[in-house]
Amino acid sequence: MNGSEAAVAQEGSLYGRKPVLAGLYVAVLGVAAVVGTLDNLIVIVTVSIRYTARRRTNSKNGGAAGKAFIVNLALSDTIVTALINPLAIAGLSGERTLL
Repeated sequence: MNGSEAAVAQEGSLYGRKPVLAGLYVAVLGVAAVVGTLDNLIVIVTVSIRYTARRRTNSKNGGAAGKAFIVNLALSDTIVTALINPLAIAGLSGERTLL
């Protein structure tokens, strides 16, 4: 990409049009990515530890399907917060270098 194409891409991006809004967007998505990833990892670890502890005591009131559902939701949300949010932040530049 030469200089004029970079200037056009910068003008078309959110950074070029509204830099304050772009900074706020980056800050919110950045915090959401970090907090969301950590929280979901805590959920996955907690469910797996509690499930193995209850399994050892032979408890019948746990419900493996419910725990699998919670872990599945946490995994899918982890993918969004750890991969998609940072890619959305990187996509603010307006260049087509991500995909």
